[in-house]
Amino acid sequence: MNRSSAPINNRDVDEYPPARFGNYLDALYDSRKLIAITTAVALTIGVGYAFLSQPVYRADVLVQVEENTPTSNKNVLGDVSAMFDVKAAASGEAQVLGSRMVVGPAVDKLNLFIEATPRYFPLIGRVLSRYAEQWSTPGPRGYVWGNEHIDVSKFDVPPELYDRPFVLTKGEGADYQIRLGKIKLEGTIGEVLNATTPYGPLTLLVDKVDAKPGATFELRRFSALATTEKVRGELTIAEKGKESDIIGVSLEGPDPKKASAILGAIATEYVDQNTKRKSEEAERSIRFLEMQLPEMRQQLTDSETRFNQFRAKHGTIDLGEEATSLLQLSVAAQTRRAELEQKRKELLSRFTEQHPAVQSVDAQLAASQQETRQLATRTELLPPLEQNVLRLQRDVQVGSELDTMLRNTLEQLKLIKAGKVGNVRLVDVAAAPDTPVRPKRFLVILASLMMGLFVGVVSALARQRLFDAIDDPYEIELRTDLPVYASVPYSRHEEKLEHSRRRPEAQGLVLASEAVIDPAIESLRGFHTALEFTMSAARNRAVLITGPTPGIGKSFVALNLAAVVGAAGKRVLLIDSDLRRGFLHRHLGGDRGPGLADLIQGTMPPEEVIRATRFPGVDFIACGRAPGNPNDLLSNTKMEALMSRLASGYDVVLLDGPPVLSTADALRLASVAGTTFLVARQGVTGIGELRESSRQLEKIGLPVRGVIVNALRLRPGRFSYGYGRYRYASYVYKPYER
Repeated sequence: MNRSSAPINNRDVDEYPPARFGNYLDALYDSRKLIAITTAVALTIGVGYAFLSQPVYRADVLVQVEENTPTSNKNVLGDVSAMFDVKAAASGEAQVLGSRMVVGPAVDKLNLFIEATPRYFPLIGRVLSRYAEQWSTPGPRGYVWGNEHIDVSKFDVPPELYDRPFVLTKGEGADYQIRLGKIKLEGTIGEVLNATTPYGPLTLLVDKVDAKPGATFELRRFSALATTEKVRGELTIAEKGKESDIIGVSLEGPDPKKASAILGAIATEYVDQNTKRKSEEAERSIRFLEMQLPEMRQQLTDSETRFNQFRAKHGTIDLGEEATSLLQLSVAAQTRRAELEQKRKELLSRFTEQHPAVQSVDAQLAASQQETRQLATRTELLPPLEQNVLRLQRDVQVGSELDTMLRNTLEQLKLIKAGKVGNVRLVDVAAAPDTPVRPKRFLVILASLMMGLFVGVVSALARQRLFDAIDDPYEIELRTDLPVYASVPYSRHEEKLEHSRRRPEAQGLVLASEAVIDPAIESLRGFHTALEFTMSAARNRAVLITGPTPGIGKSFVALNLAAVVGAAGKRVLLIDSDLRRGFLHRHLGGDRGPGLADLIQGTMPPEEVIRATRFPGVDFIACGRAPGNPNDLLSNTKMEALMSRLASGYDVVLLDGPPVLSTADALRLASVAGTTFLVARQGVTGIGELRESSRQLEKIGLPVRGVIVNALRLRPGRFSYGYGRYRYASYVYKPYER
């Protein structure tokens, strides 16, 4: 059989039909208070953070590591500038810039290991101090909230007292008192305080205190090493751009002047140590050359003496063309070899033989030696006399060139040392920032607003999906197969009556008598019409009004329905059949008993239990005094006979029953009632609760006739009337939540 031709049963429909966009809008509208509260809370937190949190400022500096341009026409010893430059890659210089060697002296110079701050009033003192223009009057325990200030240039304590809070209290004039536990000392501003504590000596110099007498300050002494590491961790060092040789350093803190001072000290120390390092290298090389010059001069003198003696003995000898050429080549080769040997000695004064610079010189030296050997082989082919002249003249020229070169190099090194110029410079100095980097008030407030809205919307949609509460009467028919007989809209007038009922003299207010044309009452009149047709096929005139859980308004429906049916000329008997927690008597007058419990037990006749009400045609039976076990009492075999007897004198008997899922009492009442209706409340009752209530009644062969949807709310743009389509404004629906 073709599946499409088979009849469709509502049970075959997906229990969770696809949500429509309108359903999401309904969920948001229903939860508008939740969204508003969530947004307001988030916005309040954001505004509080934006205006109350301590501003953070950022100071920065730019350091340039200058590139050296090598000069190819200079020899090894002549290129003195390149020889003593200390430039490394920018990444390496960044590590030096953030090292303890640089940061440590800056910490010592600024005494950053000493912390002296006013003791602000808790929570609000620091915030008020930002806007204060004068000193405050000290409060309890010396707390302040003005523009108090203290300068401490020396504070030495034993290591055991590091990071311990000393409290300094300003006295009259220049006096002050400092205490920590049992340690109490007195001093004078501007004078060094030397004292002995159980842990060791203490030295304190307070330079200045701007505050009224009685104001307190908190002093702490930290370890210099720990403070240095803390500052190093707070520094942000990075190269600006790729291979730009520009290093940016930034530091954040609540005090812009202090942040700029710290960065300025670090940058100055870095430049100074770079210059000092270059000067130290030049100084070592000067000492080395001064040791080599006497030896070099002696070698030159010896070479000149030997050459002069040879000429005196043999006379002047003219070299041939080939010998002259070999002489020039030999002088150049020997000079280069001597330069490399001098360079190697100088490098070995600073580095080991495994250093790349030393190994590079060794490679050049090996090549020079090979060239020298080749020239020596060619020289041996000359006549013996020319060979001697060539060697002697070569030694004189090489010695003379080396002597001149060493003297020039020595003078250049002295200039480098005296110049005190490094290869790094400050491009941008540290300046105290005017505006904080955070919090960005506008962004924080906007972000908190958006976050509050987001959390509220997500919570509303999640609540709709997780709690499965009824939103549309159509969902009941689609997902439970239970017909919706009436949709009772929310009544604003009933909300007002509920507030009035809190007064003892106004406990009898009922919507059906106070607002006869209220939409909720009109919907119950429509339900009365449907009820008449339903009861025509029922086995008796008893109608049970119950629901899955408490708090859905079933008592409100039963009470006002009784008033509506009575006003239509019918005789109605309203019975509060919730023997555990019945309270209809509070609205109709009288006490809890005598009532239904007394009728079932047979202790009182109906005539003494039935009460007349102010509503035309409506009589009332209260629940009666609570029995020991209501379920056993309702199981009495006389219950059905009692109900038939009561129904014989009325057109309708309305039973306001207990919740189905809370107790088994409702099942007992349903067995004696001819018709059973379940009340469901929009936004409260779940589809699963309706299914389970219907399933429990069906197990004992008592099907539910239909559902009455209570407190249906009107939403903007959806004002349609008709069966199951009322939508009324969302309010907390308090009246008759039982």
